Amino acid sequence: MAWTSPTEINASAGMDSFIPYLSTVTNFWFGRMLMVAVFVIFFMGYIRSKEDDYIGGFAVASYVTFVLGLLFWVIGMVSGLDMGVIIGITAISTVLLLLQKKEY
Repeated sequence: MAWTSPTEINASAGMDSFIPYLSTVTNFWFGRMLMVAVFVIFFMGYIRSKEDDYIGGFAVASYVTFVLGLLFWVIGMVSGLDMGVIIGITAISTVLLLLQKKEY
């Protein structure tokens, strides 16, 4: 299968023409790696601010990744399978957060 050339994209139309091209050429790997990067950045940022609260960091990072992943899924940058994985990780983090013992 021949890929379309970047010169064939109407860049003056905005990101609506460039993002589907980027996703098609990389087989959605650009969106996947962007979601992994967002998750790691928010997880590490939370861990640096609050030490030893890994479940909270996991929950915060997964919620932010879910919101951004939903936006990227709508514009076609993340596939449906990737969005399913993101929803699953968010559900797991929610369960872990709700089952965490409270320390007052």
